[in-house]
Amino acid sequence: EMLRSLVGSEMCIRDSLRRGIMAGGFTPEFLEELKYKCDIVEVISQYVPLQKKGGRYFGCCPFHNEKTPSFCVNNGWYHCFGCGASGDVVKFVMEMESVSFYDAVKILADKVGLQLPEVKLDPQYAQKKEHGDVLKQLMRDAARYYRNNLLDEKKGKDAREYLHNRSLDDETAKRYGLGLSLDGESMVGYMRRKGYLLKDLEECGLIANTERPYDAFANRIIVPIMDSMSNVIAFGGRIYHGEKDVAKYKNSTNTALFDKGRTIYGVNFIKRDKKLNGIAYKELILVEGYMDVISLGASGIKNAVACMGTALTDGQARELSRMTETLYVCYDGDGAGKKATIRNVDILAKFVQNVRVISLDDGKDPDETVREGGVEAFVKKQKEALPVIEYKLKLCADANDLGSVNGRAKYIQSALKVLKTIDNRAEREVYMDIVSKKSGVSVATLTDEVGMIRPTKIERTKENDEEKIEKTLIASRFVLNRILKGEKFVDISKIKTEWLANDLHKEVFDWAKTMPEHTDLVNPMFSKFGYENDEINKILNVNMKFADTIREADYFNDCVLMLANEFVSKRLEQVKNGYNELSDPEAKRASIAEISRLQKILKSKDINDKL
Repeated sequence: EMLRSLVGSEMCIRDSLRRGIMAGGFTPEFLEELKYKCDIVEVISQYVPLQKKGGRYFGCCPFHNEKTPSFCVNNGWYHCFGCGASGDVVKFVMEMESVSFYDAVKILADKVGLQLPEVKLDPQYAQKKEHGDVLKQLMRDAARYYRNNLLDEKKGKDAREYLHNRSLDDETAKRYGLGLSLDGESMVGYMRRKGYLLKDLEECGLIANTERPYDAFANRIIVPIMDSMSNVIAFGGRIYHGEKDVAKYKNSTNTALFDKGRTIYGVNFIKRDKKLNGIAYKELILVEGYMDVISLGASGIKNAVACMGTALTDGQARELSRMTETLYVCYDGDGAGKKATIRNVDILAKFVQNVRVISLDDGKDPDETVREGGVEAFVKKQKEALPVIEYKLKLCADANDLGSVNGRAKYIQSALKVLKTIDNRAEREVYMDIVSKKSGVSVATLTDEVGMIRPTKIERTKENDEEKIEKTLIASRFVLNRILKGEKFVDISKIKTEWLANDLHKEVFDWAKTMPEHTDLVNPMFSKFGYENDEINKILNVNMKFADTIREADYFNDCVLMLANEFVSKRLEQVKNGYNELSDPEAKRASIAEISRLQKILKSKDINDKL
């Protein structure tokens, strides 16, 4: 009863298990067929060179840098003994391609010619897919046409000179597929001779209408916009002759292929570098536009991406979180750029673990920063990047004259709004101290104003501590019991040794990991640990009854989640206690970042976030 009150009733059926039964909307039967037809060794070999040793295949792990191969593929699964990455063929494609579960399944299904279940459910699906394939091919052909124009010795001369003057050499133009629109008619004529219909050109946004078919990007340098799979889905165009009274940039509107709220420019290049060159960027830089990405790429900074516009969506933030744990936001240094930064960092912070803001000089964008000061100037700005809260407080200070009473009063009012958004006490106190020193107002007064006066600290009783330890012990015993009995619902890769209650439990768990999964380990365990150990007997004698396997698995997952949260809570407490002993500002910032990261992990109900 004690454990049940903590981790939830065994009668509760979680959505997470239902998702396991109907993963991503696909039935277990379909997924089994897909995995059977997709040889995991063949799929992984397209990304990682594998060498057979005995009945297993080994190679260098694609998820971390190593020289000695510790990445193993065997029986439909992969596991890295170095970093712990593991999963099946679908998980591997998700990680390597930075795509969702659904998209990974679709990629694999296309490889082996397996129809997705929706094909069978929607009689019009095949027709829609065929039309979509035509549009994708149309966009590829248009990109090739524009690209060949730029490469033409005479037709592309002026455009190439313009690019060279902006420090964008031929290799950069090749990497990003830059092209050129000559006029309003040439592209249309070329595409019609290729057999494409005007209505398809209109649907893809290449012409405004079919009555007057005119190239929407006429007389501009062309930037192909690609999705994460390198399909051309849209175009951007920039003037290069210095025309007056004409928009500098022109971008595709939303089409059947392109939704700017779901597109991140540059993702395909990040993935290509990872796949072809083995470069896994630990950090990404989010900039405003594709020309910033291209300019940074030309200078050697190839880990930049851009949203199609400054209005960031939750979907884009979620995709970025799958690609990196640390994201630098670098928008233009003008007023609009700062407003966009403030608007978007809060969205990003919900998904990305560590968000930092690069502040450029007033009015400058990343492109200008690199062209005028070189790559060193941008790297210097990146090293000076601030955490989100510190950046917001800096804007508050910069907007007011702190030398005047009125200026300090306005600064305090704006800073208080920022402080009120901070949930973590240790982090809040640090920033209150910063505001106090800048404004001359005491921390106590600021605390009163924020409305977050600390409650009187109540010492926990010894009995409560003991009760908590007992609950952890019971959960740990139950988890080990089901592992040792070889229950099929157990996924041992979702459990970490340090989560277990004590040293003996950790030793048993580490031993169980070396044994075949989903097999009865009771007798082998007695041989390993003996019959006289009282705690071993308590583990084996756990005898809870459940209505069915689903509820038993549910309860098991609750226990694992509880153990993980208890471990994270202890780590969080350690970091908080250690913060007060720090004096170095950079060390304090790192401590605050770690506190925020652990807080996010603790709030999450997804066990994958705890790993």
